[in-house]
Parts: sequence; C-alpha cells; structure tokens
Amino acid sequence: MDSNSGLYEAIAALPPRQFDVIVLRHLLGYPPSRIAWFMGLNERTVDYHGRKAKERLRVQLGLPADTKKGERT
Repeated sequence: MDSNSGLYEAIAALPPRQFDVIVLRHLLGYPPSRIAWFMGLNERTVDYHGRKAKERLRVQLGLPADTKKGERT
C-alpha cells in the first residue's frame, strides 16, 4: 500500500476535470465515451484531459518521458 500512496496523493492533487477523467478511466475502467456523457464533454476533450493528467502525474512522480513517440532512428 505504501508504494501506491504517492500515486494516490498525486491523483488527488490534479485539477478537477483531470482528476475525474483519471478516476473514471483508469480506476473504474469506464470508456471515454461514457466519461464524456457523464461529464457533458466531447470525447476528444476527455482524451485531452486524460493526456494532460498523465503528463502531470509523470512529472510529479519523477517518471521518465515516453521517448518512443516521434523518436527517429
């Protein structure tokens, strides 16, 4: 449980819409279409808030950036 406490604290510190999207999507397993309906948002807006929340969590938790996207070899 201790290893997850930092993650849960970081999730709790997210802005409200980002918090809602992370909880509904990743903790409760709802699809973006249902989250969009619950929140009264466009599905693309839900995806945007999810991306921003994951980036904010990555920075706050000190995790490395995903270098696979756009990486040239």
